[in-house]
Amino acid sequence: MRKFFCVLLSFFILVASLAIFPSALGIEYTSETVWVEALEDEYYFSEKTDEIIQSNKFYSNIGGCYAFGNFLDEYQKIVYNAIVENEGGLLGKIDETAQTSSISIPLEFPYFSGAQEAVSEKLKLTVVAAFSSVIDDYPEYFWLGSYSFSYSFNYISADKTQIQLKSITLKPTLDTASYANWNVVKECYLALLDAVKSFKVTGSTRYDKLKSIHDGICNMTTYTLNVPMAHQPTGVFLKGQAVCEGYAESFKLLCDRESIPCIIVVGTGNGAAHEWNYVQMEDGKWYGMDVTWDDQTDKGDGIFYDYFLVGGESFNAAFGKTKFGNGTESTGNHINTGTHFPNSTFALTYPSIATQSYTGVIPMWNSSATFDNTRNLMFIPRGAVASQQIICTYSGWSNNAPSTNKASVSGTTTGGKVTITSPISRTYTIVRRGDVDKTNSVNSTDYSIVRDIAMHKRAEYTDTAQFAAADMNGDGVIDGFDAIYLDLYYRGLVD
Repeated sequence: MRKFFCVLLSFFILVASLAIFPSALGIEYTSETVWVEALEDEYYFSEKTDEIIQSNKFYSNIGGCYAFGNFLDEYQKIVYNAIVENEGGLLGKIDETAQTSSISIPLEFPYFSGAQEAVSEKLKLTVVAAFSSVIDDYPEYFWLGSYSFSYSFNYISADKTQIQLKSITLKPTLDTASYANWNVVKECYLALLDAVKSFKVTGSTRYDKLKSIHDGICNMTTYTLNVPMAHQPTGVFLKGQAVCEGYAESFKLLCDRESIPCIIVVGTGNGAAHEWNYVQMEDGKWYGMDVTWDDQTDKGDGIFYDYFLVGGESFNAAFGKTKFGNGTESTGNHINTGTHFPNSTFALTYPSIATQSYTGVIPMWNSSATFDNTRNLMFIPRGAVASQQIICTYSGWSNNAPSTNKASVSGTTTGGKVTITSPISRTYTIVRRGDVDKTNSVNSTDYSIVRDIAMHKRAEYTDTAQFAAADMNGDGVIDGFDAIYLDLYYRGLVD
């Protein structure tokens, strides 16, 4: 029986002793060093119950739907914005053989002041808050995490009990086990840009796209410990090997590209450090997404959906029937901490997730079904057996579904029904893509029907399911593009 591993973020902070050098101008300089190493990893829970560029070139936070930077105070935002504007230290002149960069942050208005010890502590919190937010808002800056900073200040009282900050200098430091110097970082950054841009995402609905991203990452990635880049999205896109950080950050990058609201969540999974995602659907609610734990492909078990668009009260089927959790309750297997750096009072702010999963049931492992809650449709491709797309409707797994999941299927193709009675009440109409005449097959007759509709020789379907079956590209109209696509589809030339 296999064990499923997921990363333990083990963070260490080292604060060097202060070195103060008096200046004739009344300005003094203090240097402090803080760094983080993510090298140790968590063991997954019990065995399975059954078998450069250009600033802002990436897509982070499109639409500004949810960015951790928006929750920072005015001082933290100064540091946050400086990091982003400098692309995490990648802009400007850098010694490409060096292992640190430098971001200078002049303070154009009075910064916080007070006794030196108090200002020093507040500055640490400010930098931790800024870095924590940038790391999760902009995972393309994969080299961030380890850093040092220095600052200059003026005495504003004769007894030197009051100081005022004048400037801050941040110095990102590389994970040299993965990136020997800034030249390597730049090469990997450009390669990551290209890989994310070329990643194929299929489907027209948000659910379709999320499933395509989820499945694509699972298929291209092997969960692997202690290899270079495993803790960054470069591990997924450039090496095909990663731990949970790499999975979660890669998932967010692709959601950002598709303008799907998505955040990275830091916390514990079954008691050990872990990262996953929250995704916002069209209903305005946030749902849990753990691609790492769903990926069983490296052991031949395929792709699971126990952690795909789940709610706080959702129970998994294959992994002990435990509850996902709302992020704060001790009975959940996912608990939010929001802390990248220990010994700090700063924690990221997360939205609340929905109570139940987006669909109300768990799709079968390797399921081909996708769901549209706006129109209450369940899409399946040619050849798919409707009754085998949901765990609690498939006889081979009926005893393994969580007791809270109850559903039934009537019909086999377009026009059939999937009725969920627990934990929510909802009915989906089945749509077999391309089967517009409801014969349970996709053939030349379906093509002829769609062609005639496109040529206005036949009226469009008023039946929602049949219209959706004919609208092959999901753009809301039936036209020649759908006819061409359907012709290629039934002949097996396109998916």
